[in-house]
Amino acid sequence: MPSDLPTWLQLPVLMFAGLAIGVFINWAIYSWAMFLQRPISPWMTPAEEASARFWTDRIPILGWLSRRRDSEIFGKHFWVRPMVIELACLLGVPFFYHWLIDGGLTNQVILPVGWESVCGIWFYAYGILLVLMCIGTFIDFDEKTIPDEVTVTGTIIALLFAGLSPAFRLPVLDNGGALTGGALPRLQSIHYASPNSLGSSHLGTPAMLVAMLILLIWIWALMPKLPVWYVGLRKSMRFMWAHAVRPKRKTICSLRTVNRKTPPITLLLAGLLVVGLAAIAIAWQVLPESNLVSLYSAFLGMAFGGGLVWAIRIIGTIALQKEAMGFGDVTLHAMIGAFLGWQAALLVFVMAPFAALLVVLIQFIVTRQSEIAFGPYLSAGALILLVTWGRMWPVVSESVFRLGPVLLMILAGALVLMALMLVTLGFIKGRLYGDELVDP
Repeated sequence: MPSDLPTWLQLPVLMFAGLAIGVFINWAIYSWAMFLQRPISPWMTPAEEASARFWTDRIPILGWLSRRRDSEIFGKHFWVRPMVIELACLLGVPFFYHWLIDGGLTNQVILPVGWESVCGIWFYAYGILLVLMCIGTFIDFDEKTIPDEVTVTGTIIALLFAGLSPAFRLPVLDNGGALTGGALPRLQSIHYASPNSLGSSHLGTPAMLVAMLILLIWIWALMPKLPVWYVGLRKSMRFMWAHAVRPKRKTICSLRTVNRKTPPITLLLAGLLVVGLAAIAIAWQVLPESNLVSLYSAFLGMAFGGGLVWAIRIIGTIALQKEAMGFGDVTLHAMIGAFLGWQAALLVFVMAPFAALLVVLIQFIVTRQSEIAFGPYLSAGALILLVTWGRMWPVVSESVFRLGPVLLMILAGALVLMALMLVTLGFIKGRLYGDELVDP
């Protein structure tokens, strides 16, 4: 933790860490991309047509100035973005740390009781979230995909933090952060029932089974499969299973002499499922109640965040007759929900369209195209939520989340209304602009 270092050493260490993080982000953007794996990072194997690499190319920030010599290969201004990313990390990591220790997350000038012990946890947990969202944002801008290296890794890290360090969850101050009898407000953490109190029997076997079911659905969603719904549900499930597992052929004709093998990603996910189910069972036996509340909250946040975007993706695809959102948006919001909780996941989803509105309008006016990468704006919504959490939660906790189950009924109704709206908008666009703007 930087606070354990001498005061004069904290800033240099944080700035050095920021540079290292910036270098890693640039490497991951070009290494984890699915379609545009360009060897732009100086830490990657150079392209054959690129100029020779020098040790000075690996100097953060300044090294990108010398990389301009490869502009004919990668584009005229390819070096600007990675240089800005490393500069932003150099300044951003110290700023983020001092923002936390100055009470930015809780919006409190007078720091609450217990703050010192959890500030470091916030720094590492939410720092990891911001780094992963940054990587996913730029890959999504480049190719409209979000790789599993970002979302799966982030979700697993969030679950580990939730089970081992429950204080990493977003803070909630008792009495709204007000001083009571001259005493400092006490720091608590948000949980799946916030702002309502927890029930008396909320962590038994049913909760464990729910967590296992969420993990199972998440793993199945990540499996490589190709649904073919027009042949019926039963045959489609068989096709998806065959595509994910690729069992040996029952017959081998002269044109197909090589038998199929199960993809490595399927084996990896199957192993992750087995380990995850065992870890959940062990956790429910050995972890204290506060850890289980945090872990269960992470699973519910993961299910709600991913399920909300998944439902909208299905509705939009059916209503517009084309893919409304990529599945990377589903796994990204599941990761955000695992880190921040289902309440925050709902707020992030509400804020994301406002973050994207101006970009969409400009793009549609200029190009007549309304398709955008939605993942960056989910990430922007999560960033806005972290910055405004201390001021936002006292308001929305009473006006929105006190509704409890009624809120879920309102969300279900909103999804139905959205489906009707999308069908209407598709019809209007077809009348105004012709079929070329409606057809995929």
